[in-house]
Amino acid sequence: MAKNKKVLVLDDEELILELVEDIFHVLDLDVETVLDGRQAVEIFGKAKEKGEPFDLVLLDMTLPGELDGAAALREMRKIDPEIKAVVSSGYSADDIVSNASKYGFDAAVPKPYSISVLRETINKLLE
Repeated sequence: MAKNKKVLVLDDEELILELVEDIFHVLDLDVETVLDGRQAVEIFGKAKEKGEPFDLVLLDMTLPGELDGAAALREMRKIDPEIKAVVSSGYSADDIVSNASKYGFDAAVPKPYSISVLRETINKLLE
C-alpha cells in the first residue's frame, strides 16, 4: 500500500475536494487540494523547488479558466516529466477517461469516486 505519499488534487468543486481529502487521509496519503489549474501548477512547481515534490497528481478534466486538467498536466510535466498523473471526469463518455495515456496521463478514475478504485489506482502507480 502506498502510504505517506504526497498527492495534489485539482478539482473545481469544493465538495469533491473535501471528499477526496477525506478518502486520501484514510489511505494515509498527504493531500493538498486546489480549485484552479494555474494555482495547481504554481503549487506543484514550488513543492518541486523546495525539494518536497508531489508523488502523484489527480486532475479533473473539465475546469473553468485557462487550464483544464490536460493543460495543467502539460505544464507540470515541464517541471517534472516523471510525475504520476491520474485524470478524473464525471463524463464517462469523455474520450480522455478511456484513452488517458493519449493525453499524457498514467491512469483515469471516473467520478463519482470509489475508495477501492482510488486505492487500487494509486497503489498501482506509486508502488
